[in-house]
Amino acid sequence: MKKAEKIGIIAALCGIMILFLIASTDLVLEENKKEVYTIAFVTDGSADDRFQSLRKGMEKAAKKWNVDLVVDAPYLSGSAAEQEAVIQEAVENGAQAVIMVPADQAQMETFLDQSKLQVPVITLEKELHSEKKSGAYIYDSENAAKKLARAVLEEEKEGEKVVLYASDAAAKETANCLEILEKELEDGGCSVVRRQYRRGFEPEGEVVVAADPYTFSQLVNLQEVPDRLYGIGFSNKMLALLEEGNVRAAVVCSEYDKGYLSVEAAMKSIQNGTKQRTVKMEQVLVRQEDLYDKEYEALLFPVS
Repeated sequence: MKKAEKIGIIAALCGIMILFLIASTDLVLEENKKEVYTIAFVTDGSADDRFQSLRKGMEKAAKKWNVDLVVDAPYLSGSAAEQEAVIQEAVENGAQAVIMVPADQAQMETFLDQSKLQVPVITLEKELHSEKKSGAYIYDSENAAKKLARAVLEEEKEGEKVVLYASDAAAKETANCLEILEKELEDGGCSVVRRQYRRGFEPEGEVVVAADPYTFSQLVNLQEVPDRLYGIGFSNKMLALLEEGNVRAAVVCSEYDKGYLSVEAAMKSIQNGTKQRTVKMEQVLVRQEDLYDKEYEALLFPVS
C-alpha cells in the first residue's frame, strides 16, 4: 500500500472518530438539558423594598428548580382589579404557576373561583378559600396580635389612645388580628380606635398600630411617619425606622424562607399536581435593641 493511501485511510478514520465524538457530545448535552419552568410572582403593588428579602429566597429556590421567575404588580398599589388582570396576562404568557400577595382576599377568591385558570396558585400573607389555591404561607394572626399588643402595653402609658389601621379589614387573618389587638389593648387600659387605611390618608393618633403587612409597608413610606408606630411585616424601610426609633416594635417572620418555600411549593404542584398545606410562619417581635443581635441577624439581613 502506498504511503498516500495509508495517509488517506488514517485521515478517514480520524474523521469518523471526530464525527462520533461530536454526535456523542450532542447526545450528552441533550440529555443534560433541563426544562425551564416559568413562575409568576404578582405582588399587591407595595414598595419594592418590602419584598427584597422574600425575592432573595425565591431566587435561591429558582436556581435549584431551574425556574424563570417573572415579577409583576398592579400599577395602582392595592388594586385587586388590576392584580387580576396581571395574573391573567401572566398565565396567558406562559406562567405555569402563580405566587401572589392578594390585594383583597374576598375579591381574589371570587376571581379564582370564576376564572378558567388551570395553574397552581400559592398565596402569601392571606389564605384564600378556593379550590384553585395550592398552598399558602401566612403570619399566625393570633400570635402576632398578642406579641404586638404586649409590646404596646410595655412601651406606652396606661390610658393611651391607640389607633389600629388595616387595609383589607374583612380578610380573615386581618379581622382576627384586629379583634385580638383591640381586646388585649383595652384589657390593658388603652383606648382603642379602628381605622381603615386608604392611600393618601394621613394617620391620626400618636400611637399607631398596623394590623397587616400591606398597611405597615404603606405607613413606613409616608412623608410624615408616626412617631410611635407598631406593626406586622418586614421591609427595608421598616428596619431603618426601627433603628431611628419611629417604629417601636414589629412582628416579623423569615421573608427569605417564605420566598424559598413558596417557589418550592409551586414547583411540587407543577410537577406532581400536589396541593401544599397552609403554613403559619414562625415569627418574632423585634425592637430597636434587637437589630444587630446575632440571634436575629439571619432573619433581618439574609444573605442569598
